[in-house]
Amino acid sequence: MQKNCTSCRQTFEVTDEDLAFYKDMDVSAPTHCYLCRMQRRLSYRNERNLYHRKCDKTGKQIISQFSGKKLFPVYENDAWWSDDWDALSYGKDIDFARPFFEQFFELRNRVPRMAMTQQKPMENSDYCNCASLNKNCYLVFSTNHCEDCYYGSWVNYCKDCIDVSYTIESELCYECTGCKGCYNLRYSRDSGNCRDSFFLRNCQGCHDCFGCSNQIQKKYMVFNEQKTKEEYEAFLNSVQTGSENEMRQAQEKIDGLLHDLIVKEYQGSNIEHSLGNYLNDCKNCFTCFECDNAEDLRYCYCVHNAKNCMDYGYWGQNAERIYECQACGYDVFNLRFCNICWSGCSDLTYCDHCFSSKNCFGCVGLKKKEYCIFNKQCTKKQYEELVPKLIAHMRTTEEWGEFFPAAESIFSYNETLAHEQIPLIKKEVLTKGWHWHDEEEMQKEQYLGPKIEIPDNIKDVSDDIVKQILRCSVTGKPYKIIPQELKFYRKMNIPIPRRCPDQRHSERFSFRNPRKFWDRKCAKCNKSIKTTYASERPEIVFCEDCYLKEVY
Repeated sequence: MQKNCTSCRQTFEVTDEDLAFYKDMDVSAPTHCYLCRMQRRLSYRNERNLYHRKCDKTGKQIISQFSGKKLFPVYENDAWWSDDWDALSYGKDIDFARPFFEQFFELRNRVPRMAMTQQKPMENSDYCNCASLNKNCYLVFSTNHCEDCYYGSWVNYCKDCIDVSYTIESELCYECTGCKGCYNLRYSRDSGNCRDSFFLRNCQGCHDCFGCSNQIQKKYMVFNEQKTKEEYEAFLNSVQTGSENEMRQAQEKIDGLLHDLIVKEYQGSNIEHSLGNYLNDCKNCFTCFECDNAEDLRYCYCVHNAKNCMDYGYWGQNAERIYECQACGYDVFNLRFCNICWSGCSDLTYCDHCFSSKNCFGCVGLKKKEYCIFNKQCTKKQYEELVPKLIAHMRTTEEWGEFFPAAESIFSYNETLAHEQIPLIKKEVLTKGWHWHDEEEMQKEQYLGPKIEIPDNIKDVSDDIVKQILRCSVTGKPYKIIPQELKFYRKMNIPIPRRCPDQRHSERFSFRNPRKFWDRKCAKCNKSIKTTYASERPEIVFCEDCYLKEVY
């Protein structure tokens, strides 16, 4: 069936498979298209913007994902998890004369929130958000089970990595995007099980290679030309990998050589009956992106170890029957329209910031609770009588089946991943009735010291650089080098970065294809394909069969 999106006005299809899922979850068919549904959920996800503010519980100065201008109280995480307060004290009765969302947001704006979205243990990793079980990590986001990692996003089970994104089970990697199972890899993209190499693109199982693309199980190659071991070692010895100038020239050369790179219609491996991109070990996944070990997913992204879910973004880890949820994970089951609920939650509907709870509706900030509505404790019988009435009420107000409105997000649009995926200018955001965060401009008269001239080669960099304020060569924003970072650059013989962490992240993000499809023809056999490579892109796009024949 065809529907018109009430947000962007574009026509979108609701398939029979979609309708079967909606019926099973007892929800209405969506009014928004897939991209607008994703945009709305992501408008509730701030990863990278951190602020100094005071804890509203202890008065201590803390780091938080919430600025000091937010309406609701913000507690440092340890204070939030303490037994000194109870979210049930904020409970309220249902008013069937008022819309559900109006009552819900009144409750949400009174209940304290954790300063940072973190799942313990987090050892020496205070400056990490949307993160769990990390050790000695700094400014990594959507990152879990990592150690000694810095400046990354969507990084999982990695160690000793800097400036990596969408990277899994890797070690000693630098400036890598979309890599899995790699070791000692630098300046590379979309490669797996590779090691001791530089500037790889779409390579698998390679080692000791420099500036190569579409290579499988190769070694001692330079710019896709086979060398002997001795020739390769002589070449590598001639390259000053610690020099900013030489690495930039190598980057420019590889970009020129790969301008018309042959690419497969999608990135991923071990995929069965699926449509998407950046998928691994997935079955029956439709319009999904950045998912691993997943089955029967539709319209999902950045999800690990999940099945039978739809319109779900970020997390997973044993998740089942999840619909229109954002950042819910770790043993969660049967959640509808929830935001940031984890650790054994089940049967939650329209809940926010709840943990280890079940059978709750319209609740905020609960810990280990059951049978609650608007943070008010009910008996099992009361709950089962009230919930159908509340859903019926929401149907009359046309709220049932909709995720929380973007206009009521706890973040401004440009603080969130919605802005990263679907960039809008301030005027467009305000026209929609959403919020915009104006950064405090640095006063022109503020003096940050003399301009620092960074030596070209890492071997010429002194220890004093960790005490200095550097300026981004692109944006002019100030940034610093931390001691652990300097130690890594010296160990790996890598030049000091000239761009600030946010700019480096932005450039890595630009390497990822958007989460939407274009109809194209395979450049080899002319078969019709759906791909995330837009028609104006310079890459030569092959269907999977033709790509495998070409590469293998």
